[in-house]
This record gives sequence, C-alpha cells and structure tokens, in this order.
Amino acid sequence: MFNSKILKLPNYRRLYLAGLSSELGSFITDSALMLFLFHITNDDKSFMGINRAVFLLFLTLGSLLGGALGERYDRKKLLLFCEFARIPIVACLFFVSNAWSLVFLNGLIALFTGIFKPARQTLVNDIVPSDQIREANSLFGTTFAIIHMLGPLIGAGLYASLNGITEVVIFDLLTYFLGIYLLVRMSYKAPEKTTPIKQSMGGDIIEGLHFVWKRAELRCVLVNTILLGAGIGILIPLLLPFIKEILNKGDFHYGIFMAAFGLGGVIGGAITGKLSKSFSSGKLILICVGLEALIFPLWMRISNFELNCLVIFFWGIVVFVRITSQLNYMSETVETGFLTRIHSLLDLCFIVPNVGAGILIGIIGNRLSTFEILHWASLIFLITIVLRMFLPETRKLWTSEIKQVYRDPNSFDKN
Repeated sequence: MFNSKILKLPNYRRLYLAGLSSELGSFITDSALMLFLFHITNDDKSFMGINRAVFLLFLTLGSLLGGALGERYDRKKLLLFCEFARIPIVACLFFVSNAWSLVFLNGLIALFTGIFKPARQTLVNDIVPSDQIREANSLFGTTFAIIHMLGPLIGAGLYASLNGITEVVIFDLLTYFLGIYLLVRMSYKAPEKTTPIKQSMGGDIIEGLHFVWKRAELRCVLVNTILLGAGIGILIPLLLPFIKEILNKGDFHYGIFMAAFGLGGVIGGAITGKLSKSFSSGKLILICVGLEALIFPLWMRISNFELNCLVIFFWGIVVFVRITSQLNYMSETVETGFLTRIHSLLDLCFIVPNVGAGILIGIIGNRLSTFEILHWASLIFLITIVLRMFLPETRKLWTSEIKQVYRDPNSFDKN
C-alpha cells in the first residue's frame, strides 16, 4: 500500500505512532462517552447537539491558539505539552457521572486536541523531505481512516458489553503515555524562520486571513470546508438517533456503521496517491465535494441497514480522498511561514459551522423529527454546492497548477 521508506524515517515514524496511539484512544473514548451521555439523558438528541457544540467550541479555541503557538514555539514541545495536559482531564472521567460535567471535561480535552492538530501536521512538513510528503500525508490519512473504523467499533462494543466507561478511560490514558514516550525520543531541529516574529498572536491570525484572501483557489477550499462542516455538524449528533429511529438498530450497530465509514476511509486514503497521478489535488478536492453533496440526500433516504452501510462505506472513500488531497494541496502550495496558520484556519472552517449546527440541533432536536432535519439539511447542502461550482474561485481551483514551495532541508528527517 505504501513505500516502506517513509516509515524508515525515525522521527516521522515516532510522530506517526504517537498520533496513531493517542487518536485511537480518543476515538474509542469519544464513542463510548457519547453512548453513555445518550443513555443518562434518557435518549435526548437535543443534548447530543449541545455536547457536540461545546466540544467543537473548545476545539475552535484550541485551533486558534494552535495556529499561532505553532509559529512561535518549538512544535515538538507544544505537542508534549498537549499530551501532558490531557492526562489529568481524562483521569477526571473516573469520578464524574453528571452529564453537564462530562460535557465540560470533553470540551477541555478538545481544547488541547485543537492546539495539537495543526502543530502536528506542520511538524510532518518540517521533517519529511518534499519528494515524500504526498506519501506521508496519504499514510496519515489512511491511518486516520483506520482509527475512524476501529475506534467507534471498539468503543461501542466495550460500552455495550461493560455498560460503563472505566476500562475505556484506562486505555485512553495509556495511549497518551505512549505518545509522550515516542515524542520525547524524537530528535527535531526546528527550521529557521524566514522572518522574525514582531506582532501579536492576533496579528498572526489576521495575517493568515489576508494570505487566504489573496488566493482565490485557497479561499475556495476553505469556503467549501465551511459548508461541509455545517452539513457534518448536523449529521453527527443525529447519527445515533438515526440508527435507532430510522434503521431500528442498537448501540453496537452504531459501531458497525462507523466501522463501515472507516473502512471506506482506509481505501480512500490508500488510493489517493494513484489518483493524484491522473488528477491535480485541486481537481480531486472538487470532485469529492460534488460527490459528497450527492451522497448525503441519498444516504439518509435508505432505511435498510446493510445497504445504508454500503453507502456510508463509499462516502468514507470520498471523504478521505478529499482530506488527503487537501493535505497534499496545503503541503505543496503554502509557504512554511504560513503553514501552521493555514492548517489551523482549515480546522476552524470545519469546526465553527459544526458548533453552529450543534447549537441548532440543541434548539430544534425535539421539535422536528430526525428525518425532517436530515432531509432539509441534505437538500440545502446539495443546492449550495451545485451553485458554488459555477463561481470563478472554483474554476481557479480546478485549473490551478501546483507550484512547489521551498522547505528548509535542514529540518528533514534522515534514515
């Protein structure tokens, strides 16, 4: 599936394994915690929206901080700080059973996850030679898909069999300790900054926004991400109610459902490298966005569980081709001095509308049926994406030619 050379780079291998372990633990815990919350709130889907909104609000704040902090401080030390910070917060889950307290703790975990993610992705670009960056991004994308597949399946399975989250939390804590061990063993030399930092973190964020505004094709990627974030923000809190109310299945079937999506993601991440030989990253992004707009209204109208899983499997392929292509596009076209901020903005463009959608579900979740909410959300999403396909910035992304940016080779990993 991948050239073994990429994992022979020792620093990249440690960073990859650290991300793999901690994110797997987080996905397992998040799935079990969501089921736990759904049960202790008497299957209140409005509370699912509130939980999602709080989680993403903290994640948004973390992403804002992470983009600016990643430009100012040693990125390896920043990742270690986030790993250490999450350990006592996760440990508090042993002692809390109140729904609002669980939501708050989940939000605090999201805060440090938000700081962690843009710094880690920029660190990948720091240490991986430019001619191997597509392979590195594909491996991260495929691994994230595997986590998407295994995490909910294991989390739902453990919760259904144990009817609690204690064992899940223990596993999550162990993954953070493993991540710390691997990060400490990295020998990382930060690349030289091309310009000295003279402005505030707020100024850094504004400068990043100006950079995006000047590039129409990059602006197209971010605006489409906002729309995708809104659609997914409505979909995620309603997945469990959808499985129970429309598909008439239980908790463990939620894990199977998410595993089907993750399995599709594994294939999507794996085939992106081959697809990128025939299509530019910009074309792949737009093709996938168009397919997602068509899949959403189709998927929510299928009431057969097995057929629904087949559609969500294909959706997983499309999503992870898009995610990996976006990583490739940023790696190839964004200068090092802006890269962490652009990754942070990309996260924000997905997260902020997620927050708004979660709040919306919290308001209307018990006033409209699950089917009605998904019906209108999918139609609005489809119409908006179709209209955007005719805009000049979309044509710019479709026809753009990649101009490889310069990376400081002194920070590259070596066998």
